This record gives sequence, C-alpha cells and structure tokens, in this order.
Amino acid sequence: MRLRAPATAALAALSVSLALGPGAAARAAPPSPDPEATVVSEFVVIAHAGGPAWWRVSSARGTVWVLGVPEVLPHGLKWDQTLLRLRLKGARELIGGPAVTVSFGDIFALMRLRGQLRAHGRMEDGLAPDLRARFLADKARLTRDPRAYSGWSPLVASLLMAQDFRRESHLDTLEPARSITALARAEGVKVTPAGSYRLVPLLRGAQSGMDAAGPECLADVLDEIEAGPDRARAAAQGWARGDTAMALTAARGYERCLNALPGSLNLSDRTAADAAAAIGKAADAGGESVAIINLRTLLAQTGALQRLRSAGYRIDTPN
Repeated sequence: MRLRAPATAALAALSVSLALGPGAAARAAPPSPDPEATVVSEFVVIAHAGGPAWWRVSSARGTVWVLGVPEVLPHGLKWDQTLLRLRLKGARELIGGPAVTVSFGDIFALMRLRGQLRAHGRMEDGLAPDLRARFLADKARLTRDPRAYSGWSPLVASLLMAQDFRRESHLDTLEPARSITALARAEGVKVTPAGSYRLVPLLRGAQSGMDAAGPECLADVLDEIEAGPDRARAAAQGWARGDTAMALTAARGYERCLNALPGSLNLSDRTAADAAAAIGKAADAGGESVAIINLRTLLAQTGALQRLRSAGYRIDTPN
C-alpha cells in the first residue's frame, strides 16, 4: 500500500531510522551517536572514467558493480549515465535500497500512532528559548501558515520541515534511484530491495525515548535549513563528476536527525548489513549485477563495503 498524506509520509521517513521491534526501544535512551559520520578514507576516491564513482565487489564466481548515491539531487541535474547503461545490459539484477512496507491491516494502527505523535498545545512552547527562536525564524522561511508544524512533536515537525525545505529548494529525494530503477526495468533487469522493513513495528518501537531525541533532531534539521541549498547542490555536482569527497560534504541535518533517534544505531547496522548481504549473495550467484546504495551506508566504517571486505570479498575502487 502506498502512503500519500504528508504526515503519514513523515512517519514512513521516521520508520527507516527506528529500532526494529519494541524490545530495542522499550527503554528511554539518550540520542545515539551518528553511525554514518565517519567513512573509510581509502574508499573516498575520485573517479576518472566519467560520471559518478563506482566500486566493484567480486568473488570467485561473480561481480557486483556498486554505485553510491546521495540523499538528494537538484532537479534537472545532468549526470553521465554511460557506465550505468553499460552495466545494466545483461545484469542479473539491480539491488536497490530497503523497502518500507505497510499492509491494509496497519491502517488503524497508523491512525493511533499518528495521534500519539501530535503535540499537546503549541510544540514550540516547550522548546528551549534559542531553539524556539530558530524554529520560528526557519518556519517563516518555509510557510506563511502560523500553525504549520506546531501541532506535531519536535521529531515529526523536524521531518516535515526537512521535507518542505528540500521540496522548496528543488532537491529531489527520489533521485537518482527513481531514474536508475526505470532504466533497469526498461532493460528487463530484476529490481531487488536490499532488505524490507514493516512500518508499524518500527514506529511502535520508537515511542519511548522520542521526547529526548526530538529537540536534538529539530536542531539538526534547522542546521540544514540554515545552511541553505547551495551546499547540497555543490555536493551533488561533485557526485556527478566522480568526486566522492565533495559528494560527502552535503548538509546532513535530516539524516543526523534520523540517526539521533532511539535505536537508530541498530537499524543503521541492519541497513548496512542487509546491503552487504544482498551484494555478497549476488556476487556468489555468478555473472554481473548492479547495486545502488546510499553513499554513507556504503562507505561508513561499519558500512557495506567494509563488511564485504571483512567477509573476504574483493573491493576495487575507481581509478
């Protein structure tokens, strides 16, 4: 089932950062460290073949060409797809990001959870004075509606603000994955998600501890809004020309926000582990496959490439 309402979309975004199952988040906990903040330096390279950087993961039986992708691309950004098209031809499969699913039976649970994430009164009245002032100033940049975001908890308000900022800045959160998936399907390549997570259990597992994470999450998102869109555009342009270091300079308020939530370190681990497992399975199956993985999920010290190397797969970086 596809989720359409903006508030429900925020819950979907929230879900991919939460602890898996109620046990991991049943205790209130301080915000987690950002598990994707530090990357493996030797994987941060400049590609000279034209277009974004690729990594090759190989076993004795097969190869997976891995493209690290950014969180957002500016609308209309052109990038060289020559290697992508070449590698999709004859590929066994395209491994994409994890899927978040919701069933028809989850509708009533989502309605209940939605109510629990509403604020009692105006959300900003419970913020520290400096954070409240920043929130009100940044809100005015995004909307003229005085009620906007105020009816939600700081956590949900921050996610909604991040989405609105990126939309107003013409930063597309669906690209480049959407275009790459469309190309794969046009070539008849099977598209496989690197893991699947059910929405409602993730949200239920997050209910404890969100009060502690919410203000820090909001501050991170306000950092991104105040940095403006130029930093994200420059990072995306760096990605498009194969400069991985530049690609990693994008403001990460939204992502730091997600990683600050209760149990997010556990889910970040699972996301990287699932990506590594899917890539390793494809390499062991023989032939050639393609994978598109979030750049930091790929390159982090506990990321997919490091896990694959530790498991004995050969990792070749761009030259």
